[in-house]
Amino acid sequence: MLTPPQAEALVRQDVYTLQPEGAPTHPIIAAYAVAVRELKRNSGPQHRWWSHHTQVHGMFPDPNDGLRNTCQHFCWYFLPWHRMYLHAFEAICRSIIAESDEVDDETKATWALPYWDYDRPESSSLPPAFRAPTLDDGSPNPLFDPARDLGVNSPVRFRGEPEPRLARLQPAQTTAAGWFFATPYSSQFDPAFAGTETGFNHAGAPNAIPGPLEITPHGSVHVFVGGPTGKMSDFNQAAGDAIFWLHHANLDRLWEVWRGNTGIGLDPAGSRFVDRSFEFLDASGLRIEPTCGSVLNLANLGYSYADTSIPASAGAGGQMPTPDRGPERPRDRRPPQRVGAAETPVRLTEDATEVSFPTDAPTTRAAQRFLVSVEHIRADRLPSAEWGVFLHPTSGEPVLVGTLPLFGLLESQQPDAEHELSYQFDITAVVQRLDAEDRWDAEQFRATLAPVNPIAEDAPPEPEVVIGTIALLIQ
Repeated sequence: MLTPPQAEALVRQDVYTLQPEGAPTHPIIAAYAVAVRELKRNSGPQHRWWSHHTQVHGMFPDPNDGLRNTCQHFCWYFLPWHRMYLHAFEAICRSIIAESDEVDDETKATWALPYWDYDRPESSSLPPAFRAPTLDDGSPNPLFDPARDLGVNSPVRFRGEPEPRLARLQPAQTTAAGWFFATPYSSQFDPAFAGTETGFNHAGAPNAIPGPLEITPHGSVHVFVGGPTGKMSDFNQAAGDAIFWLHHANLDRLWEVWRGNTGIGLDPAGSRFVDRSFEFLDASGLRIEPTCGSVLNLANLGYSYADTSIPASAGAGGQMPTPDRGPERPRDRRPPQRVGAAETPVRLTEDATEVSFPTDAPTTRAAQRFLVSVEHIRADRLPSAEWGVFLHPTSGEPVLVGTLPLFGLLESQQPDAEHELSYQFDITAVVQRLDAEDRWDAEQFRATLAPVNPIAEDAPPEPEVVIGTIALLIQ
C-alpha cells in the first residue's frame, strides 16, 4: 500500500499563489528545489535517483522490472497511475526535505507538492521559479531546464508580433470545456472522460484513445513546454523536467474537480479497474503495489488541494447541486458507427486546412451521440504548431471542438505500437445546439484545422503532419 497518510492532510497549493511574478522564492518552492537537487545527484539508493523517476515514466529499451517504463496513457488507467506516481515521488521529496538543514521546520511540517494552474491569463507562462538558470545565491537552479521550447524560459519574438515576450499557453490549450462535462468515466469503445478501457497500456493498445482531459490540457502543456525536441514532449524524458510534477499535480486536481461535480458517483467499480495494481518504490525504497481503487479517495492519501472550484473556462455556471443532473446519459455499449469520412489523407503544413465530406447522419438526433474521429496521425517529428479542429456550421463562426497536441506521436510510431495516434472528440452538445438553431447540416461535414498557438520566429520549419482520415461517427 502507499505511504500512510499524515495525521493532518497536507495541502497542495497553486505555485502562482505561492510565488506570483516578481515575488521572492517561496519556502515551499525552495524546498522543492532542495529535493530536486538531491535527486539529481543520482547517488545512494535507487528511489533517490532522478534518473529512476524519469525511467518510471518511460525508458527504452524496457528493462521489464515492473518499476520502469510503466506510465499509462490513452486509457482509463492514465489518471490513477499518475496519482500513484506523484504520491510516491512526493513522499520521497518530503523525506529529503525533512533531512535538510536548508529548510525550516514549518516548511518541513507542511510541505506538499505544488500544482501549476495554467488556465488563467496571469499563470499561463511557466512559473518564474523554473525559468531562472541560477538561484538567488548564484548556484545552479535545479528547477531550470534548458531543454524547453523557444520562449518558455526567456522572451523571444513570435511571428507577426512586434516585441519579444514569454511564451503563454492559449485558452484552447488549457480549457476545461472539453473534459468537465464528459461522462461516464470510461467506455469500451470511445474515450468518455478518462479514455477507453484497456489492459496495461504504455501507449499502443489497439483500442487506446485518450479522454478529453488527457488531450487538453495534459498533452497541450507537455508540448508547450517541450516543443518539437524538448524533454516534456518525450515519454522517456518528460519526468526529467521538474515542472512535470507540478503539471501532473494540476491534472490530479482537475480529476478531483470532475469527481466532485460532473463525476459524482461515477468512479469505476469493476474489478478490472479497482483491483488493477502498479509497482512503485516508496520513501524507504521498498516496493509498493497500490491499486486503482485504493487511490480514488484523497482522504486516504493524506493530501488535499487548496482550490477545487470549477474552472471558469468550463462555462459550468457554478456548483452542480445533485449527482443525477445532466449531462450524464446511458452509454450504448456498441461501438460508434461511421457515417462519413474524408476519402484521402489530410495533410497539415503551416496553413489552415479545410476538410469536407458527405455524411449519412440520422435525421432524428435527440438520442444520438456524435463524435469526430481524427485517425492514424503520422509525422517525422513534432511540429511547433498545435492544431485545432474547428467545426463549420451552416452560418456563423466555426466552433473549436478540440486540439491535436500530438504528445505521444513518436512513441505511437514505434515498431511495438499497435496503431498510430488517434483522437476522438464528442461533439454531441455542439450538434444539438446547432441543430436547434437550424445551423447543422446533416448531409455535409465541414471543418478547418488551424494552429491555435503562435510560433516563434526562430522555430524550425514545420514537418508535414499526415492524418489517415477524419470521420464523423454516431452512437
